Amino acid sequence: MNTTKEFDAIVVGSGATGGIAAKELTEKGLEVLLLEAGPALDEAIFNRPPLKRPVNVWDRMKAGVSGQHNQARCSWYSPDKKELFVNDFQNPYTTSGDDFLWIRGRQVGGRFQSWGRVAVRMSDYDFKAASHDGFGEDWPIEYNDLVPYYESVEKSLGVIGRKEGLDNLPDGEFIREAGLSSFEEKFKNTIQNKWEDRKLTPWRYVQSSATLPDDTGSKHITSPIAAALATGKLTLRDNAVVSQIESDSSTGLATGVTFVDRESKQKYTVKANVVMLCASTIESVRLLLNSANAANPDGLANGSGVLGQYFMDQTNGVVFGSIPGHTGFELVDGKHPGDNHGGFYIPRFQNLSADDNRYDFIRGFNIQGMIGRIPVPDTIPTLFGLTVQGEMLPRQSNCITVNRSKKDAWGIPVANIHIQLSDNERKMAAKQMQTILEMVKEMGWNVEIAASLLDIHNPDSLMPTANWFERMMFRQSYKRSLGLGSAIHECGGAKMGATAETSVLNKHNQCWQIPNLFVTDASSFVTNGACGPTLTSMALTARAAEFIAGNYEGKPLTTQAV
Repeated sequence: MNTTKEFDAIVVGSGATGGIAAKELTEKGLEVLLLEAGPALDEAIFNRPPLKRPVNVWDRMKAGVSGQHNQARCSWYSPDKKELFVNDFQNPYTTSGDDFLWIRGRQVGGRFQSWGRVAVRMSDYDFKAASHDGFGEDWPIEYNDLVPYYESVEKSLGVIGRKEGLDNLPDGEFIREAGLSSFEEKFKNTIQNKWEDRKLTPWRYVQSSATLPDDTGSKHITSPIAAALATGKLTLRDNAVVSQIESDSSTGLATGVTFVDRESKQKYTVKANVVMLCASTIESVRLLLNSANAANPDGLANGSGVLGQYFMDQTNGVVFGSIPGHTGFELVDGKHPGDNHGGFYIPRFQNLSADDNRYDFIRGFNIQGMIGRIPVPDTIPTLFGLTVQGEMLPRQSNCITVNRSKKDAWGIPVANIHIQLSDNERKMAAKQMQTILEMVKEMGWNVEIAASLLDIHNPDSLMPTANWFERMMFRQSYKRSLGLGSAIHECGGAKMGATAETSVLNKHNQCWQIPNLFVTDASSFVTNGACGPTLTSMALTARAAEFIAGNYEGKPLTTQAV
């Protein structure tokens, strides 16, 4: 590529937010360079036949030996999709405090190529949580500020769902209605008859065509990237491991980035008038910290001193088992087992009113899963799987720093993740498991695995069909596999805020100190809520892109949001 060309904007990271940034900016007329640390994956990888058996302990052990010892702990890791996960030898990180499982994907499309596709909106129970319970800070925006951008992203991706009119789960713009299996319908009726506040709805999820072959049919990309390429204003550079954001020592403005070619390890510097970081939560914070210079010794855009702080994830738990008297599975929204996507979702129902005193913790958790739609032969018992994810409170002590004594394969200092559960998260995690187990008991189902980051909750009946070695390995590894990070909902570290003294970014995801530098992935979150962050981070990105394009005059942006 021509590194002497100066672009209107550079976008770092091509995943969920990077794709939206490229699409929105190019469609508004800007010339954009999109940098991705990994390769463009061959379309053939996505056309492989799926594994015809469950992933077992031997698959994960083999992956560990080959360099994916952390990635293989992911619940949906599979050897037929190993390219969607990084090599941990090449991409190390360190931890202090509690263990943290960092699941990563470096390829064009990022983790948008592999996420569960659940796309739910946050609400003012999240954006204004501090006003409700007094802990932490409110976001500098409210739900209504994001509605137009939620709608824009949902329409462009194609989201399937069902309108329910719930304040704690705002309705989106759906291309068609999602369904429930007959088992999920029975579960809904039984649960809502006994517990009225547990409102069950079908998953709200992105259609499968949001990832697709490129124009040549040889590489797999995402629909936002395809839309950006169609404008003729996007330059996509894969295998570009960004090591530093460059800035002008006299003005303080960002001037571009330096990256290392993943294969040749040659360094390149590229210039632009605007830089957008969409590299994912930990990577964006790591990059800002690694861009420290004489004027910014503690990291770029860190005048407040809070860069890296208030890092969060969610508390995770699972229950898996079978339904007595039934075998096989149901096709619901899909036409074949490989496209039988969907499930059910119960949004947070805890602490929604000021007079709700049933809980010994603040905030809350969601419950979701699949019942009767997991593909198994007609001779195998019908299966269910439930997961529960709870909000972690933002605390200054939970932080991302850089470990300068350890570097990745490209010579870049790695991230150190320091995170610890508080009493609030421990109490919440215990209640999460009590809640889903009481629902499973009400249905009369067989529990084979019930585990969380706290404990194994069915020790005497764990994995009844497994052999002794598989049970032993599960007992030894579950706390890390279900620990912090396993939800893959990490947020915070470069938070938005109302003042430059207490935050890294303003309400348009613009760095307070550097007005032509934006951070729009989930590192910008003030709280992480009880739902997945992906749709909200994409909406924030679309909003920031509109601000950039509306104020751009062909030179480095100096306009600050008001």
